[in-house]
Order: sequence, then structure tokens, then C-alpha cells
Amino acid sequence: MHNDGRFDYHNAVRYSSDELANILTHCFENYIVRFVLDGPTFAARFGAEDLSLNDSLIVTQRQEPVAVALIARRGRHSRVAAFSVRPEMRGQGLGKALMQRVVADAHHRGDRRLSLEVIEGNDAALALYHRAGLRIVRTLTGHQAPAEVPPGTAALQAVDPLTVSHRLTAEGATDLPWLIAPESLFKLPGTPQAYTLNRQAYAVVMPGAEHCWLRLIYVPPQHRGQGHARALLAALQTRFAPLPLTANVFVPEVAAPFFTHLGWRQDPLRQFEMDMLLDSPQE
Repeated sequence: MHNDGRFDYHNAVRYSSDELANILTHCFENYIVRFVLDGPTFAARFGAEDLSLNDSLIVTQRQEPVAVALIARRGRHSRVAAFSVRPEMRGQGLGKALMQRVVADAHHRGDRRLSLEVIEGNDAALALYHRAGLRIVRTLTGHQAPAEVPPGTAALQAVDPLTVSHRLTAEGATDLPWLIAPESLFKLPGTPQAYTLNRQAYAVVMPGAEHCWLRLIYVPPQHRGQGHARALLAALQTRFAPLPLTANVFVPEVAAPFFTHLGWRQDPLRQFEMDMLLDSPQE
């Protein structure tokens, strides 16, 4: 535990999943999008993101949690998986102090990179992260397939999501947002499913109650420009109809024209991926 005079800083390992879910839910009150979690959902979601409880921080005042910074780690790359301050505690410098602590901790661990995602329009958070030294590196978008299901005559072959992760890694397709990186795909919460069309295109999806979420579509370089991605998406729409096929807001904007060309509607919600390089430990 660390005390700065007004607030106490604890690592999150002392809290249960239920407690952490409750802290997050309260800190994210009045957020741009609804954010409510229970303990099992917290454990499943953040486990897939490689959450490090030892490196995550809970800030308390008079023993009551007032802020949280969840840190996920892969090698020497750390990601701020969640960062929030209780609404009534904002405007007092707590967010700035917590973000400074996050950056300092990453330096002391010997990390070489720190990243996060922030919703476009969350200007206060954007300003905070800019002041901390992070810069926008790309925009992430979401997309929804048309209601009309196109003819999907291609036969899907089910594969293990781990197979897709291995393929991405072997072919160097690793510069992807954290939530669709190879390290995430094979351990997504729920029941992720993966499909291929004759190993010429791959997709990972997460069927839900109201949507079939397209988490990733990948075509190996030697098979691109031949219509395999279009055929795979059509086959997925046929397979999961009437659930609408929806791409989460993790799609790098460079791929947005592909979905637009197919008649998919772009989600108005967008995210910025932010990043900073850490050269050496701070003293």
C-alpha cells in the first residue's frame, strides 16, 4: 500500500473478482456507454486480456474505493485495460496523479510500451492521456452487416480459435489492437468460434443473444484480392441468421472501406488507440 497524504494506493490482488467488478461499475457511473459487470464476467473478460492484478491499482479514501487503473501485460508491453475515477472525485487531480503512477510503474517494471483505448468524444480522458505522454496511433471502428443476408454457398470449416492465433503469429500479423491480437483470440470469454474457408480466410466470432460478434477476419497475404473475405462473411451471415453479424469497435480504420464496400453500416462510436514508448526505467 502507498499513501500520498489524501489517498491510499493498493494493488488489486487483495480484491476478489466480485469486489473489483463492483468498484469498476461504481467508478464508471455516467460513462459514455453503459458499463456494468458482475464478478464472473469480470474474471472472464479481463482474464482474456491478460490482466495483472499485481500491477493494477485501486485508490481509496478513508477505505472507500474512489479510482481504479487495471493493467494488462504481455511481455514488456503494458495496456491500461480500464481507468476511471468516481464522478464526485473528479476535478481534484486524482486522475492525473493516478496516471502518473501508472506511467512510473511501467517504467520501473522495465516495460517498453504503454497503450490504451479511449472513446472518441471523451475529451477529458483524451487530454489526461495526452498530458501523460500518450499519442493517438490509430482509430478503431465498428460495423454492422446489412439486414439482408447475401447468398452464402461456401462451406465453412470449424477450427480451434487457437489455430487462428497460431496462423496470425506465424505470418507476423501481430500489429493488431490488443483485444483482437493473437494472444486474445483463443481465450475470449464465452464460447468463441472460429471458421475457415479452405485455409484461405479465417474468422473468429462470438454468438450472443442479439448479435453474432465478428471479432476478427483474416486473409493470408497470398490469398488476398480474390474475394475470400467476402465469401467468408456471406457464409457467416447465412450460418448465424437471423442474428445480425456485427464487428466490434476494434477494427483498424484502414480496414473500414472494405466493410463499407460490402454495404455494412459503420457504428457512430469510435475509439482511439493511444500509445507511448518507454525508453528506460525512471529513477
